[in-house]
Amino acid sequence: MNPRREVQLAQTFVQPPSATAGLNCYIEPNGPGRHHLFVLRVNGCNWAGRKVLQQTETGGWYINSLLKPWMLLGPLADMQWCDDGIALYFHSASLEQKEAAFNLAQARPDSEVRFPFPAIDDKGLEFVCPTDYWQCDDLLATQLDADEIHLRQHCAALLKTLSHPGTVILDPACSTGEFITHLARALPDRHCLGSDLSASMIEHAKGRHANSTVEFLMGDARNVASSGLKCDVLILRFLNAEVMTRVDARQVFHEMTACVNPGGTILVFGHTPVLLEVPYMAQMLKLELISSLAARPGQVELFQFYRLRVPMQ
Repeated sequence: MNPRREVQLAQTFVQPPSATAGLNCYIEPNGPGRHHLFVLRVNGCNWAGRKVLQQTETGGWYINSLLKPWMLLGPLADMQWCDDGIALYFHSASLEQKEAAFNLAQARPDSEVRFPFPAIDDKGLEFVCPTDYWQCDDLLATQLDADEIHLRQHCAALLKTLSHPGTVILDPACSTGEFITHLARALPDRHCLGSDLSASMIEHAKGRHANSTVEFLMGDARNVASSGLKCDVLILRFLNAEVMTRVDARQVFHEMTACVNPGGTILVFGHTPVLLEVPYMAQMLKLELISSLAARPGQVELFQFYRLRVPMQ
């Protein structure tokens, strides 16, 4: 990522230049920025957008899963590959129209955000963080925990209405353990399980949350799926860009749905864009797709948050 270009883009998107009448064109150059392009589908219309940095209260810059209306370009007319990069042709739209699109997307459960292009490495292959990236230390733990605050809060509020005492909640890639521990505190009469492939993550989770009721286990999510372990709520927040490839994400999702009891809930989200074609996978596996987006109460924003239900047998 080119930090200087990303800051310039953020400033441009917040205060966009006057758009011309008719069609406009935005070109994302070949390089690491392509995976920030997204398409918002709402009420039968596709809007083109580009995720950009947001400014913190202290003046710094960060990027996470939250999308804001000003990140939209406008209604998408066409998307083409060219020698210069990816060209998005769109109709101009005011900030008020962009905010209206976000508000409508929050109200319509058939709305969805898609990121068509994965992060790629220097060889043009999907970029996946190396194994040693997940060796937990305080700096990484702080970063991961801060990036998911809105996800933890939304998930806890949702599960208060979807679950009941005794519900088994499984987070099969629990990372620092902060997420599943937050749920255990918010839902004290549920049985919360967290597992992770990284020994250092599990060690960190057990140490940091020693007084929690969460049961932490070390193991690969794929092995958990074949172990016979069952749950009522399955939290999948690792089928994401930079964590694995699209092919692996499809396979893991297919395997892990077997963990969920009939009538159970599957939640798919994460720090980085979800790799799955969730509506297609839901259709293939005969799952009911309830909704695809979420937002914090009172906020004009969106983030990917897929909620699926396993049918009763």
